[in-house]
Amino acid sequence: MSGRYLVMPRGINVGNRNRVSMAELRSKLVDAGHSDPVTILQSGNVVLTSKCADAATLSSSVEKLLAEEFGVYVPCLVRRAEEVEAVLELDPLRDVADDGSRYLVNFLSGKPGAEAIRSLAIADHEPEVVHVEGLEVYVWTPEGVKAMRLSYSYFEKYFDLIATARNWNTLNKIVAKF
Repeated sequence: MSGRYLVMPRGINVGNRNRVSMAELRSKLVDAGHSDPVTILQSGNVVLTSKCADAATLSSSVEKLLAEEFGVYVPCLVRRAEEVEAVLELDPLRDVADDGSRYLVNFLSGKPGAEAIRSLAIADHEPEVVHVEGLEVYVWTPEGVKAMRLSYSYFEKYFDLIATARNWNTLNKIVAKF
């Protein structure tokens, strides 16, 4: 059964590191059996249709493709289209987040433990606001991304999971491509 997915490689085309041509990536994804790949910006975000059995299989497949075809070794997080749409629909920080470039969703590779979530919720992160829901961590950073403390790397260490973040504006652009 095929499905529409968002593939989020972490750290593609950031500065001079891990450079990947989006046109070439789309071509290689088609060669690998996926269809209708659409890239968003130069970040490596890809919306595609795949016959992979699940997100984990697709993630491994794209990680292998990036390594073999481009020499880029990065983790890829994958969500089904409806999961990304649900993230936008939930919008738990809508009452405080008024700038989509400062409102981030951190996608996690697994569900964080209940005690870690409780500890995060009661800690003082001012001026940042954080909300954990399922496999995502929503962060409002009113002082901007460059000043934020609750980054994807913070969550990776805190939860011992792989994380990658996308801002609200980018997520809306991605959902428009589904």
